[in-house]
Parts: sequence; structure tokens; C-alpha cells
Amino acid sequence: MRLIPRLLPEVMQAGITPGSVLETLVGIMQSYLAPDEAILADLDRWFDPRRTPEGFLMLLAGWVGLERTLVGDLDSASSRAAPIDPGALRELILRAAVFARDRGTARTLKAMLKIMTGAEAIDIVENPPGDDGLPRPFHMRVELPDAARRHDALVRRTVENWKPAYVTSEIFFRPA
Repeated sequence: MRLIPRLLPEVMQAGITPGSVLETLVGIMQSYLAPDEAILADLDRWFDPRRTPEGFLMLLAGWVGLERTLVGDLDSASSRAAPIDPGALRELILRAAVFARDRGTARTLKAMLKIMTGAEAIDIVENPPGDDGLPRPFHMRVELPDAARRHDALVRRTVENWKPAYVTSEIFFRPA
């Protein structure tokens, strides 16, 4: 806050006396800069998902590659952000690097869905039997409790974006 007078020429610094117009102007300049200086003094907080303000979480999520999962494709009808608990979003952002490394695995998909929905009883059945009773190759069925149905759009986007590209999928909500 005391930086502004030091940046002025010496002749102006000498003119900053108590009650002077110059002192008032410098005080106004300092008051305008105070909010920005407060943000810069605690800048690391903005990049830590545990401490960042809630309104900044979606931006952080986009930086770590979760935007398509949470918001959808910008050119599709599903481009609205899916409702997700801020605590769950913070956890997803924290673990995004691990999820990206293990992308396409049942373990990662299950972990993401558990965080997003809060449901524990999530099963991923690989190559489930088809109508003829034979295994369906390159297919998976994601089974969730019915309580997770309120996250349906988020679950569908997550499965679509995080399953292997060559795998088809279906989502099944088990009755309570």
C-alpha cells in the first residue's frame, strides 16, 4: 500500500503532506488498488481446489480437462452445467490428474461416479449377456442405485467421456 508514493518523482513525494490534495489523491489510488492487492497477496488460494471460491471451481475444472464431462459439448443441446455438489467438484479436480492417467478403466469410471453421485453401490459389468444369453463383446453396463438418478445427465456424460472409445455402454438404475 505504501508503494505508490515511492513510485512518484521526489518533487511529488515531498508534496505529500498530511491534509494535502496529493495525499488525498494517493489515498484514493491506494483504495482502488486494495482489492487487487488482497487477491494477489493470496493468489495461490485461487488455484487450490480446496480453498478456491465456489464460483471459480468450474474454471479450474476446465483447466484439468473435466469441462466436457461437467458441461457437455458447446455445440450440443446438453451444454448446460450438470448440477454437482461443490465438495464433490473439489474432489474431482484434486484427483483429475490420476483420472486422466487411468482414463478408460472401470476403476476410474467407478471412482468418478462415486464422487459425483455420492453413491457407493456402483457396479460396472463388462461384456454383460445380451438378449440371447451370450456375452456382448466390447460392451459395458453401468449399474447405479436409483437414488443416483437425479444425476442422470452427469452420469451419462461421464460414462460417454471416460469409457474406452471402442466400447458401447448402457446405464441401469437399480430400484431401491
